[in-house]
Amino acid sequence: MLQNTLLLIVATGLIGLSLGQFFVAGWTSQRMHVRHRAIRRGELDRLRSATKIARLNSQLSTAGQNAGQWRIMEVVKVIDESVDAKSFYLADPNRQELPAFHPGQYLMVRPALAGKYQATRCYSLSVAPNSKLWRITVKRQETEQPLRKDRKTGGLSTWMHENIHEGDCLLIGGPSGHFFLAPENRSPLVLLAAGVGITPMASMLQYSAHFTPQRPVSLYYQVKDAAHWPLGAEVHAYSQRSENCRVYSYLSRAGDQVVRQMASQHAGAFRSGKFAASELANEVGSAQAHYFMCGPESWMLTLREHLEALGVQEDQIHWESFGGASVSTNITQSVHSHSVEFMRSGIKTSVDGSEQSLWELAQASDVVIPSSCLSGVCGSCRVKLISGTVHYDRQVSVSLCSNECLTCVARPTSDVKLDV
Repeated sequence: MLQNTLLLIVATGLIGLSLGQFFVAGWTSQRMHVRHRAIRRGELDRLRSATKIARLNSQLSTAGQNAGQWRIMEVVKVIDESVDAKSFYLADPNRQELPAFHPGQYLMVRPALAGKYQATRCYSLSVAPNSKLWRITVKRQETEQPLRKDRKTGGLSTWMHENIHEGDCLLIGGPSGHFFLAPENRSPLVLLAAGVGITPMASMLQYSAHFTPQRPVSLYYQVKDAAHWPLGAEVHAYSQRSENCRVYSYLSRAGDQVVRQMASQHAGAFRSGKFAASELANEVGSAQAHYFMCGPESWMLTLREHLEALGVQEDQIHWESFGGASVSTNITQSVHSHSVEFMRSGIKTSVDGSEQSLWELAQASDVVIPSSCLSGVCGSCRVKLISGTVHYDRQVSVSLCSNECLTCVARPTSDVKLDV
């Protein structure tokens, strides 16, 4: 009897101890959760205060011009669009109105908090112009360079896919870019997209359907298969909403059975293989049509050549490229060797000929220069040119001071010294 009583007392004690530990653990977890939320609220409040100050400074320094302004924006929603692409919906943290943009323009994106991974990249807006909500659709780009906190290059898309969720913030620059559908352009449109190049085309398609519904619009979308079809269902729905809109998806690695299945599930047309310029010209049937294209550089170059051979005028063909600076035209070749000195980094090297840009040379020398478009349009890679002269392999789209250069498209034509 005594033994049973002792066992009962021990069991009751153990149960009480367990319950006590359970409640203590729950109380500790709740306190940690409350503390985490308080920290997040504090960070967001600091970001909101910082963005108010930044806006005031920007207004004072740029007289209200929004094109080059950076702002903190809150991620209000994240959507999986395909196996390797996500859409990030952005709003002002204070729910203020956003500046206007043209369909086709892009945003520059950086992590918002100091100490995070400090790369900068350009992403096209994938939604029609509006003052409340922006959207960028980001493909996860595989990179041989691993994510390292002490570096400021490469891997931002991977970082966003793995770390950015609803309620987080990003530092956003723009909208910017000279590739867009101008308001005065009322011509028939032919939109050509390959892969994630659909993003600016989705913006143009939405804009045309809402604001110029009588305009004929044809969208040709080239992808590998149904798993790599970001925004596909969305753009195809416009074939049903507007009688003047036609959407075609071409799947290069999908069989006829998959194509028929997709055709039964979505509006618009689906075809196997790849589309050709001659096919487009025959189906469009309008000599006044304007062609907008976004995709890999070589793909666009081939399409442009074929369209021009078919009689499409050069000023009716528009394209967007965020490709590397190594693709260039009309470069004056040089047989001289020039020294390049990165003054603050204490590194001196040389370059033979003009095949390598200053930004590429910096990368090879382990010198960090912030970058974004790598096409001479965003200005992220501008540095002070202490001495020397450079040649640009393409037209730059930003205003530079006399002692500045855009390293992503600049080739040295003499010995140069850079303040980096």
